[in-house]
Amino acid sequence: MNYQLQIILTLVSIGFFIFIYKMITNYKMDLRHSLVWVLSSLIFILMSIFPGILTSISRLIHIEEPVNTIFLLVIFFLLLVTFTLTLTISKRSNSIKDLVQEVAILKLKVEGLSKEKEKDNN
Repeated sequence: MNYQLQIILTLVSIGFFIFIYKMITNYKMDLRHSLVWVLSSLIFILMSIFPGILTSISRLIHIEEPVNTIFLLVIFFLLLVTFTLTLTISKRSNSIKDLVQEVAILKLKVEGLSKEKEKDNN
């Protein structure tokens, strides 16, 4: 790998890590959801500093070109992110449904109490 490209990749990867760190510290991103991004930025830093890691991984899984290994890893990463987001959306959807049902029950109780109060006043 060209040293200039390696330096650029390292700087961009460190910049990405700093960006994720700032998002977490400014409470714009939940720590629980940002762990995937923190781990991926650390992996990017390691692969840009030590490009031989990617070649070794390629040989280990019998892929001829390291570029194809990057594509495979990115696809797996995107699948992981999609799956975690789907889980989060599902949990939030169930929470919203439960809250709507509780509000409806409370609304019925309040309406019942107000009708009882009107009967008592009459």
